Amino acid sequence: MTENNQCIAYFCAEFGTDNDLPTYSGGLGILAGDLMNAAADVEYPLIGIGILYKGKEFIQHITGEGYEEQRDSQFDHDTSFLRQTSKDGKPLIIKIPFDNYEVSVKPYQIRLSDKTLLYFLSTDVDGNPPEWISDMDALYRGDMDSQIRQQIILGVAGIKLLAELNYKPKAYHINEGRPAFIIWEIAANLMKIEGLSFEKAWVRAKEKIIYTNHTLVAAGNLTYTEAAVKKWANLFAQKLGVETELLFKEGLIGPNTFSTTLFALKIASVHTAVSQAHGKFCQASWPEHNWIAITNGVHLPRWQDSDFRSSKLSDEIIWELHQTKKKELRDSVIKRTGLGYDSNKLVVTWARRLADYKQPRVIFEDTKRLKQILTNEKYPVQLLFAGNSHSGDPNAKSIVDEIIRIFSGEIAGSAIFIPNYNISLSNHLVSGSDIWLNTPKGNLEACGTSGMKAISNGVLSLT
Repeated sequence: MTENNQCIAYFCAEFGTDNDLPTYSGGLGILAGDLMNAAADVEYPLIGIGILYKGKEFIQHITGEGYEEQRDSQFDHDTSFLRQTSKDGKPLIIKIPFDNYEVSVKPYQIRLSDKTLLYFLSTDVDGNPPEWISDMDALYRGDMDSQIRQQIILGVAGIKLLAELNYKPKAYHINEGRPAFIIWEIAANLMKIEGLSFEKAWVRAKEKIIYTNHTLVAAGNLTYTEAAVKKWANLFAQKLGVETELLFKEGLIGPNTFSTTLFALKIASVHTAVSQAHGKFCQASWPEHNWIAITNGVHLPRWQDSDFRSSKLSDEIIWELHQTKKKELRDSVIKRTGLGYDSNKLVVTWARRLADYKQPRVIFEDTKRLKQILTNEKYPVQLLFAGNSHSGDPNAKSIVDEIIRIFSGEIAGSAIFIPNYNISLSNHLVSGSDIWLNTPKGNLEACGTSGMKAISNGVLSLT
């Protein structure tokens, strides 16, 4: 780290850093992982804070009857490459005190470079209340109380960890609204260390918080009942000696509803969107804030195949490499599905997290025409499809079942669904396809970084 331990603290509910580490669900986690890797490349003092989930229902499996199942990850963080964080030679445990009990939080870490570290927090600790242990089962699961507890772990325990390790963040960057309870602990620290009143500490805390919105989709902009948030906020308000409502009133969008997004907007001094178009939609949705549009990028060393990284490649060599990557993708598909295809076909790929706003069904609105395109004798096309449904989104599961049914019927032999879409599969798809197909609903697809990964390997993006 820097001599005085100054850094940027980067909070996100998910980080996609390793293929098998079940701490990511979709594009948000992959983006967060890319940012951490990019910071490590230039030795930027960036400290990531996330949650160490156990991966319940993390693995997608398709049954012999063509139905989707979700199986548990076998990842064991205690025997993995993760290292438990220590202090003064002893394993560090963070404590969150409540009225008649306390919760132990065990931090693990990945050192990406000397100045870039990623910490994962876990309450899967012996002696913790069972509900806090089960909160670690899987990303974005659980009832309202469970989700709020997870946000307390991320926000409050995350700030406690930074203090324990003597980090001195110049700014706190929160991705989406889930980490927004960081302000409770930041304000508490300012009151304790600098002797500030609650009102002044709250204002000072806001000055250091940066908020990035990544989606206008409701699932990324959570709401809870006021009563549920108040129940948990009350425990922190008592210790601060303030009225409970002061800790959450800025997130109220009605007499009984708390919005994580509104709260994050109100407690941050800087508000950013992830593309120029997304910035315009954010400005229209929340006009009382000034939005800065910073287009997302990708970490090229992770997504661009090493064979394509030379600037001296001729057109002929690029084409030969592309043909090789197409064969490698075909082999990967065979390994995953048992189904093969002619790699000389034009390979069109649709791959991303399955959700209605990404409109995967539009491709199949006219299956007769689609079949004509795929089976054209002169210019045959191979369609590849991949995407995981979220366990908390039953509608997404029906999308998978519907797609597999279509692929087994009219367009069988020309379309393949590849299960368990993950980082490894994505690497093959973005380098071995010919066309990268996007079908988003305009205002809900904030940026669309997958096309950037594809074009870096010479794969054309079609929206």
